[in-house]
Amino acid sequence: MTPPSEVHSFAGPKGSPMNPKKLLIMWLAILAVLAMAASACGNDDDAPATSEPEPTVATSEPDPEPEPTSEPEPEPTPREMQDVSLRLPWFPSAQFAGSYVAAAKGFFEEEGLSVTINPGGFDVNSITLVAAGSDDFGLHDTNSLLFAAVEEIPLVTVATYLHAHPGAIMSLESSGFESLSDLVGATIGFQEGGPWQLTQAMLTQNGVDPDSLNQVAVGFDLTPLFEGDIDLLTVFSTNEPVLAELQGFPVDVFIPYDYGVQTSANALFTTTSFRQDNPEVVCGMVRAMARGWQYAFDNPEEAVEIIVAVDPDNLTVEKEAASLEAVRSSVLSESALADGIGTMTAERWQTVDEVLRQYGGLEADIDLANVYDDYCF
Repeated sequence: MTPPSEVHSFAGPKGSPMNPKKLLIMWLAILAVLAMAASACGNDDDAPATSEPEPTVATSEPDPEPEPTSEPEPEPTPREMQDVSLRLPWFPSAQFAGSYVAAAKGFFEEEGLSVTINPGGFDVNSITLVAAGSDDFGLHDTNSLLFAAVEEIPLVTVATYLHAHPGAIMSLESSGFESLSDLVGATIGFQEGGPWQLTQAMLTQNGVDPDSLNQVAVGFDLTPLFEGDIDLLTVFSTNEPVLAELQGFPVDVFIPYDYGVQTSANALFTTTSFRQDNPEVVCGMVRAMARGWQYAFDNPEEAVEIIVAVDPDNLTVEKEAASLEAVRSSVLSESALADGIGTMTAERWQTVDEVLRQYGGLEADIDLANVYDDYCF
């Protein structure tokens, strides 16, 4: 009996031994699989090192094509300035602050105007000079402008900056006058003109006969009042009372506007032809001067410096500061605050007409619509 073989053979179907050729193929397949498994399970250290990925560099977009250069915009054409002149009715003072401040602060320039301000004086009449064409604009009293209309001088008023006329009468405080009725028998010094005409209207309207006062024609010197030669003096409340107080003489002032005789002053006027040919220039003047007045009251110290610089040899800070404060109520009246600085009313012009007919010798008929024009407001 042959001993069993040491090599175990795989049996085929029904226990028959496998074909040697198939057995060989099977072993080769098994060896191939084992080789592949060994390769996959090799030590990681043997694997090739992998480097960090290179950072992505953001590539910029290609530069855009340059836009075609446009033609440079032309420089703005400088505004053409209109040269005009303004003639005052009197010497420089805070009474004309609106004009001087408007010039100094550039308000005229903003309206396209180059304005020369010419002073008035004893022998300088703004109405005559504007009518003759020597000046384009003027300031004057409304009373005088009505008389100019009687003489058929072709002028038109476009604004009045002192809504409350400052014409008045002044007495020393020591005189003890407390009411208009106390003035009967007193001696009043007067100059012909607006304040005297308004004073007569004030007295009459309040039951005092002007002829019950002793009337003496005087000049502009305050000495007769200070020395007792007269008891009363016709003045502008914005000027002489300030001078008297600064010289140590306390005074009382009676202003017709406060007693029912309501007229205006500091009227801005020009010729009818200039107004027709230059409406925007006229309204530019009106606006700039109103702004000048408002700025002066909002900045009184600066305004006084501007005024004094006009005539430093004759003007002082102390006096002009007091005058500016004195004129405040005339410019910033209730009507001015409601309607605007410089505005006019038919009622105030009608009052001027009535006063002049009764006390100024006015007789001719006047169409007030031709005397003033408020189209700038």
